[in-house]
Amino acid sequence: MLASPLMRAVRRTPATNWAGALAMRVLAEHILGITVEVIGAENLVHTQDRPCIIVANHQSLLDSVWLSWIFPRRAVIVANMSISRIPILGWFMRLGGNLFVKQGDNQSIKALFEDSLHYLEKERTSIVMFPEGKRNPSERGSLLEFKKGAFYLAYCTHTPIIPIAVQCTHPLYSWDACRFRRNCIIRIRVLAPISTQCLAEEDIPDLVSNTRNDIQKACISLTSIATQTDVAA
Repeated sequence: MLASPLMRAVRRTPATNWAGALAMRVLAEHILGITVEVIGAENLVHTQDRPCIIVANHQSLLDSVWLSWIFPRRAVIVANMSISRIPILGWFMRLGGNLFVKQGDNQSIKALFEDSLHYLEKERTSIVMFPEGKRNPSERGSLLEFKKGAFYLAYCTHTPIIPIAVQCTHPLYSWDACRFRRNCIIRIRVLAPISTQCLAEEDIPDLVSNTRNDIQKACISLTSIATQTDVAA
């Protein structure tokens, strides 16, 4: 109720997300003691002059912390509808013009597709999507099966896809124990952009499978490096 007047008074804009990402990064570095190492940051240059569809593995609400290091200046996130109802976080995400979808609801999925088209084609704004569709509890870097929505959207708009892999972060915190490991390093790998200019609709299943395999391989590698580093320490 308290958020409603603010939502009506403030213009929703993706720039809010970028400002929020900067604030999150400062919080992570100076309060939580987290350092994020981005491998392949040069692959993000594509987001500077044209919109892209960023696809990443999904682990928890704290993904926003690690991904704040690579967030484009103009971008929105696709999230589950339930996130929009979380106090403060949900309000802030709505102010950023982020997109919410109710899984299994065809009308909600259709609205998401139409809004995504508008962002990519009219507002030249990138979209961050988590094709696993839900949080993945794996502690070794293996991924859930990918949904094809992000890839079909890329096909329809000829938008390049930028795959991003984030190491498994579950060992770094415990919701039950309210424990967070300080002074840790989170490793992210930005993979080479995938052009969809010549993509045919029948190529989408292979694109989904290949992208998932590439992200999973990178996740397992990053998680292995983290484990070895912890053992050595």
